[in-house]
Amino acid sequence: MKYSKFELLAMFVGICAVLGTAVALVRDAAHIWPEVIGQMLILVALFGGLHYGRKGALISFLSCTAIYTIALFAAYGTKEIATTVQLLILRTVVYAIVAFVAGELNVRLKYLFIKLEHHDYVDDVTSLYNSRYMSKLIDKYISEFDRYGSKFSLATFTLEGSALDNMKKKQSTKIIKDLGNSVIRGNIRGADEAARIEGTKFMILFPNTNHDGATCAGIRVKGKIASFMEKQGIGDENSDDLVDMEIVEYPRDRDEIESLSVNIADSRSYDTFERS
Repeated sequence: MKYSKFELLAMFVGICAVLGTAVALVRDAAHIWPEVIGQMLILVALFGGLHYGRKGALISFLSCTAIYTIALFAAYGTKEIATTVQLLILRTVVYAIVAFVAGELNVRLKYLFIKLEHHDYVDDVTSLYNSRYMSKLIDKYISEFDRYGSKFSLATFTLEGSALDNMKKKQSTKIIKDLGNSVIRGNIRGADEAARIEGTKFMILFPNTNHDGATCAGIRVKGKIASFMEKQGIGDENSDDLVDMEIVEYPRDRDEIESLSVNIADSRSYDTFERS
């Protein structure tokens, strides 16, 4: 089953549950419209996490809490302040649980579903996409540009080749794994696509993002990589010496990206630190 189908299934279950309780609230009491709104906002929190990952979870949680707070005080004012505060705390906890659990499901299951469906499309070390699948994604977004005119950008991050030379295979492999699992995946949007191309080279595809937008996002990710490596005792705060970043935009760099798609399809996300 694809992650998109799982997302639809989870949203369907959520809709049924929320609509059922919302209808019950309407039938059982007057002045209950803030609670109906509160119930419906659970779907917003669920969708934000499921579709957009951790950052979507945070934004949806804050938005739901703010909207419900306005509705609650508009209905009850300060006359029943104790009840109002209790309801607000309860809803805040519910939104937080739903949004952040959904965000974690997005982060952990999105790549897992791809791995289960197409094992050859996922890198064994980082569980990110591999070069073969990234090539397919690039071709997909090129087709979408031809149909809808949607730009996209690619950011490539390459760790200096000698950075892990003096490490044992087990240690270097763990660093690569953590770079993919925690550092890169944890600092991109749910809609962004990340892959390990080969060795210490990673690539992020930013949909609907121009060169300037991808550069801003790329600088943030590059800084996170450099900070992580510094904690491992490799390099310092000057990430320019440790991490090489390249940004290209489609269709501005059309020829380069089309050539890149062909070249990375032949790459392998193998462990380049195997010792003899």
